[in-house]
Amino acid sequence: MKPTPSTTNLPEWLSNPTTSPSRPSKVNFWQRNQRHLRGLLNHLAQPTPIVTDQRWHITPQIKLIRLLALVILIALINNVVLLWGLALLLGSQLLWLPPQQLRQFMSHWLVSIGIAAIFVLPSYWLAGPATLGFFIFKTSLMLANAQYYRFTTSVQDLLTGLKALHCPDIFIMTLAIALTYLRMLGQHLLLTMEALELRTVAPTKHPYRLIGALFGNLYLKSYTYALELYAAMEARGFNGHYSRGIASSNHWRDYLALSPALVAWMLFIFWGR
Repeated sequence: MKPTPSTTNLPEWLSNPTTSPSRPSKVNFWQRNQRHLRGLLNHLAQPTPIVTDQRWHITPQIKLIRLLALVILIALINNVVLLWGLALLLGSQLLWLPPQQLRQFMSHWLVSIGIAAIFVLPSYWLAGPATLGFFIFKTSLMLANAQYYRFTTSVQDLLTGLKALHCPDIFIMTLAIALTYLRMLGQHLLLTMEALELRTVAPTKHPYRLIGALFGNLYLKSYTYALELYAAMEARGFNGHYSRGIASSNHWRDYLALSPALVAWMLFIFWGR
């Protein structure tokens, strides 16, 4: 015999489901900036690929000389026509970049201009809007040349160029170690953040303590890296001097690539003032 379902009507306060109002979750500093920090660490751990033109190879020292000559020239020039000429010269070089690299160049360049504009804005109250706009134009042009050099030159070419220009070995060694271990520490911090996110169930009550623990662990890791590097260099008999490799001779392509900067310097000396 099957049981018959009860036909008793329940009161209205029992039949209608009630939903308790949920409190809006407060987004803390750690959650709000975690995505930006992870993007920055991804850029450090995976550097931007370098664009190299095999048909028009330029020696590293000529690239470095051209960058320094253009940056110093832009800093000294007060002639708008010469500045526009240098901007057109850089624009013609950017046309040879692949579309993906060009988009990355534009995004990084605009971010660097925004950061530089924060430090330039106080000159508005000192010299007026015309001087401010001119100075921002010069600063953006210098940053564009530096970004182009970064996108077309690897770290090894930078160190080779510094060595060819007879820079001190201690400076080259410090720069090489800093660039290498900055990437390693960024990778370590990124992996630590991912492991912490996988092991965290509830929201963190003290995010600033968590940030302090992360960077404290990063400091201890960097200290361990430094000791291991010193032991490895001492075991290999490194005395602080780099062995000079095969000197790369300059070709007509190098002088042709350097000629626009030289022509701009001649125009600045005889006409730019």
